Formats: sequence, structure tokens, C-alpha cells
Amino acid sequence: MNGIEHDTGQLLRRLVDHLPSMLAYWDRDLRCRFANQAYERWFGVNPNGLIGTRIQDLLGGELFSLNEPYIRAALAGTMQEFERVVPGPGGVRRHSLATYVPDVVGGEVVGFMAHVTEVTRLKEAEALARAEVAQRERALDLLHASESALRQAQRLGRIGSWDWEIEPDIATWSPELYHIFGRDPRQLPPKFPELRTLYTDASWQRLRDAAARTVADGEPFELDLEYRLPHERTGWVEARGEAVRDETRQIVRLRGTVLEISHRRQAEEARRRAQSAEMASRNKTELMARVSHDLRTPLNAILGFAQLFRSASNLEPKQRQWAELLFDAGKHMLDLVEEVLDLSAAESGRITMQPIDLDVVPLVCASVRQFTELAKRGGVELIAPGADTVPTSVRADPMRLKQALDNLLSNAIKYTGPGGRVSVTITPVGDAVEVKVQDTGVGLSPDQLERLFQPFERLGAEATPVAGTGLGLALTRNLIAMMGGAVRVSSIKGQGSSFVLAIPGARH
Repeated sequence: MNGIEHDTGQLLRRLVDHLPSMLAYWDRDLRCRFANQAYERWFGVNPNGLIGTRIQDLLGGELFSLNEPYIRAALAGTMQEFERVVPGPGGVRRHSLATYVPDVVGGEVVGFMAHVTEVTRLKEAEALARAEVAQRERALDLLHASESALRQAQRLGRIGSWDWEIEPDIATWSPELYHIFGRDPRQLPPKFPELRTLYTDASWQRLRDAAARTVADGEPFELDLEYRLPHERTGWVEARGEAVRDETRQIVRLRGTVLEISHRRQAEEARRRAQSAEMASRNKTELMARVSHDLRTPLNAILGFAQLFRSASNLEPKQRQWAELLFDAGKHMLDLVEEVLDLSAAESGRITMQPIDLDVVPLVCASVRQFTELAKRGGVELIAPGADTVPTSVRADPMRLKQALDNLLSNAIKYTGPGGRVSVTITPVGDAVEVKVQDTGVGLSPDQLERLFQPFERLGAEATPVAGTGLGLALTRNLIAMMGGAVRVSSIKGQGSSFVLAIPGARH
């Protein structure tokens, strides 16, 4: 029997010595009563030499102070479990899981059993797992941020995206695509045949044919499509699509984008209309220029014979009156021809400017004197620049500048009724000089102001007795622009108008 017990004791000793975990028994005085072979691997001490050694001497002051609360709790009868990094020989540091189990005899704690297991690999695995989780969370955050940025970009750019699985006809829409088409994002996207309700008939036909071609041969498509809006209105989108193939190279999906381009289409249409209007105006001017050029020679002949006719001494009063009417009509026609030729030359850049530095005051005063009689006949008060106006030099072609000023004065007097007033002032402003012609005439509406400088545009005056061609202001603006200046106008319907010639100052 004793032999069997002896063999069992040896077997148990061999068993605990081969365990990788440390096993020890510490009494109430914190002295070792038993330690297995693992203590030699962990602390580099012979377990037999530990018998009777105090735990403070084994652990050292720093490690003991960390473990002491658990030791006192175990000696008080409470099992303890905690983690600790245990330093060993050669700088080895082992992550450990320690368990202190109180030894209670007769209701009294006489010591505690210590079981310390290395969990370094487990901790490394936990660290790797935490790093992987953190990395995945970061990637998820970046994905969410990227999705949010994509949604914001689509919202700002008014561009939506879509994906269509051909079989079994399942579509996915981005939030902005719902917004573009005015559909409830809580509803499923429409099936492919249902897309016809979103577009006009012609656009739906084009989209259906393009999608069929892409499904058949994989070629992408890009279309401008007209879609339906509430209240029978329509808008425009730019639709793009491409094929997506599976691992067998079969086309199984289409995907693409839809860009809202209604404003762009409107701008393009407005630009086309403006270009057409400009071309029509240019063609009209060129035609009138050719016709006017051909009219100049016969008109000069008519004027010459009319002048001879009215100077004859044997004419009856009625015949002389006819001669005067013929001459006046011919002169008016010749003036119109000259204006058309000037405007055509200005618009095509064929007018040669000869700018010089000159005092603008005498030129303005001469122009005002020229129209004094016309103003008097119309009952209009014409006010020239004051006598105290200081000499003011400009850089301009004197003949063309006077021509522009004459046009403004003629218009102001013609469209200011009896009892009205037309005044001319000269004001230096920075590096320029402003010549203002202001009247108290009929004035212009905002709509008329927009059409003011269009050739042949008389703004309704063609239905009045006021003579004119609708070319003077267009020619004036071109002439002043060719001298590096500008024409500004402000007007209030029924209160009068103010035209300003801004002319570059002299160079000296």
C-alpha cells in the first residue's frame, strides 16, 4: 500500500512539474510551501529552493505591491483572478492569468494556492483582433464618409446613379435620382417598361433603343433625354449607361448616371437664339449696306435733278413745292443710305479711326449750336455746357465723336415734346470724360431699354410722326466703342432719359 502511495506521489509530482503553468502554495506568513518546475522557467529559480522563501522576495517590491491586494483578499477567504505581466530572465515578459484560491481548514484560511497561466499568445491574438476590428471600423467609417460625400456630390451636381439587373428586372437608384424625377424614395424604382412614364414619347423610344443595343453588343450610350415634370412641364437630363458582364462574359447588368441639364439646355437654346438674332441682324445690315451702296448713285442723280428743277425760274408755286418735296425726300433717303453704310462699316471694322488729343468742350458746343434751330422749332429748351466749363481733353476721332453726339442730340430733341428740356454737361471722371445728354421726354420702359441698341429698332416710334431709321443709337455705340469708350443709358417711362458718352481722356 505504501509503495502504491509512493508511486502516486511521484506521479503527481511529475504531472505538476510538466505543466506549463506555475503552481504554488503560500501560507498565511506568505512563505512558499510548494512550487512546481514552471517557476524555474518563469523566474529562473529552483522550485525546491523556494520552499520557505517569502513571496515578496520572489516577486520583488514593484510586482509584489501590484499583487498584494489580491493576496490579502485571498487570505481573507475570497478567490481572486486577475491579469498581470510577469518579467522573467533575459528580459522576457509574459502575459499571465493568475488565480488565487484560499485554503480553508476548520473555517480558517491557512494559506492560498496560486495558479498562474501564460496567456501571451492569447493577448497577441486579442491585440491582432482588436487591430483588425479597429481597421475594419475605420474602413467602415471611411466607406460611410465616402458614401456621404458621394451623396453630397450627387446632390450638388444634380447627378443620380442607377443599376439595373436585366433578369429579373431589378433596379437600384441613388437618392438624387429619386429627387431629379420627383419620386418617393420610400418606393421601389420602376421596372424598365415603367420608365416610359418618366419621359416624353420620343425620348423614351431613344432610351429603349439605346439600352437594347447595349444589352446586345455591350456598347455604352450617352443621350440627352426630355423627361416629364408636374403641370405638363418638361426638363432635360443627360443619361449615360454601360454594360456589366459576369465571369462568363455575359452581359447581366447595366449601370449608369443621369445628369440634370435643364438649365444648360436653356442656356444653350438662349445662346442659339442670340446667335441667330445676331446673324439675322448682321445679314440684314449687310443686305441694307449692299442695297444702300447701289442706291447712292441713282439718289445723287435724283437729288441733282431735283435741285436743278427747284432752281428753275419759270416754275409755278405748286411745281416748286413738288420740287422741294422731291429734294427733301431724296435727301432723307440719302441720309438713311449713309447711316446704313456707316453702321455696316462700324460692325465689320472697316471704319478707320483717327484719334487725337482734343478739347471736347468746343466740339460739344458746336454740336449744340447746330441743333439750336431744331430745338426752337420743336419748343424744346436746349441747354449747352456752362460758360465756366473748364477745358477737358479727350482721345477721340473728332468727326466720329461729333457724329455720335449729333445722334444723341437729335434723338433727345425729337422725343422731347414742346415745353421740355434737353441739357448737355461735361464731367471728368477718373481717366475718362463723360458727356451727358439728358432730356425730359417720353422716357423708356425696361423692355425698351433692352432693345434700345438693336439696328432698325425704333421701339414703337415707327407708328408716330417722328422721323427716324432706328440706326443712330446702334451706330453711336459702335463708334464710341471703337474709340475705347462706352455708352450708358438710364431712363424712366414718362420722365425722360439720360445718355452718357464715356470717352477716354487724353494721353498727355
